[in-house]
Amino acid sequence: MSKPIQIKEPEQALTAYLQELLLDSEPETLEHVAVEITETVPETEPGIIASLANTSDKDTQALLFEVAGMQLALTLDELDGIENWPEEGLSQLPGQPDYIVGTLSRPKQHTQVIDLTTLITNKSSNSTDNRYILLVNNKQLGLAVSTIRHVVTLESENVRWRREPGQRPWLAGMLMSPLSSIISLTELLKILR
Repeated sequence: MSKPIQIKEPEQALTAYLQELLLDSEPETLEHVAVEITETVPETEPGIIASLANTSDKDTQALLFEVAGMQLALTLDELDGIENWPEEGLSQLPGQPDYIVGTLSRPKQHTQVIDLTTLITNKSSNSTDNRYILLVNNKQLGLAVSTIRHVVTLESENVRWRREPGQRPWLAGMLMSPLSSIISLTELLKILR
């Protein structure tokens, strides 16, 4: 941790707090992961994050949800559907990576379900409170989540986009109110390869 600084304004306190978290190399908790942000991406910068950031010609909406107490957001155009957690549980296949919870089997469709907590923090969650599966990547992949909140519009004054990928490439930016990490599905899928 760096030296404490004198805080005079509430906005200065938030900025100092976020800067302090960005200096930490290893997150101590999921809450620390959720707070990594940078300044707004210029609209001229290329890439997936910039395309998410450019909402002037159409409103981009995102689904807010929770994983192990961390609030996350995923844009609706990346979401293929939502399934309730099956009462009978998921099919288990031996030899799968730690972040694979199991397989959701439906007629003509088998979806690998991943534990976001394990995937993005490299720490096992042992979470038994998953109640929903967010279907993504043409329903080939499911994200295990505990709570689904609501849909929000990503308005430019309420979002801080990352300038460039860092230690957490899956983190596209932060929704400031309510405080939520915005997932870049493209970067998240790269982690799985």
